Amino acid sequence: MAKWLLLAVVFFVLAEWAAFLAVSAVIGLLQAFLLLLATSLAGVAVLQYPGRTRIQRLHQAVAKEGLGGLQAGGDAFLTVAAGFLLLVPGFITDVAGLLLLLPPVRHWIGGRFRFFVATRPARPGVVDLEREEWNRVPEQKIGGPAQPDERP
Repeated sequence: MAKWLLLAVVFFVLAEWAAFLAVSAVIGLLQAFLLLLATSLAGVAVLQYPGRTRIQRLHQAVAKEGLGGLQAGGDAFLTVAAGFLLLVPGFITDVAGLLLLLPPVRHWIGGRFRFFVATRPARPGVVDLEREEWNRVPEQKIGGPAQPDERP
């Protein structure tokens, strides 16, 4: 598994370098660097201004509902993801970040995520209860062998 992850990272870095070389061949090296700087600053702006309240909303939703909280705060999650993708230097991540800021793309990804969460199988044997919905039971009452004085 780690080998495939490392291979994917190396491939991604090579793809980013190829994209940078292609863009710099078209618009020039200095302009390509300035464009990378501009998109990184745009990522900072997305994370700092509208993203700050969305990050708080996302944090609260995930703390309350776990993975399902990403669905509740889906718009906030996609804004934060777009900001981070814009912040990372590279034209492939910049294109992905800009796409995440478009409402039709956000709607499509949100629908796919809702489908994923709805079809995700529950873990067998796990019951998720709120704090006020459960109480502690003494050990002897939990399906252990019957005590000699409890037999009929």
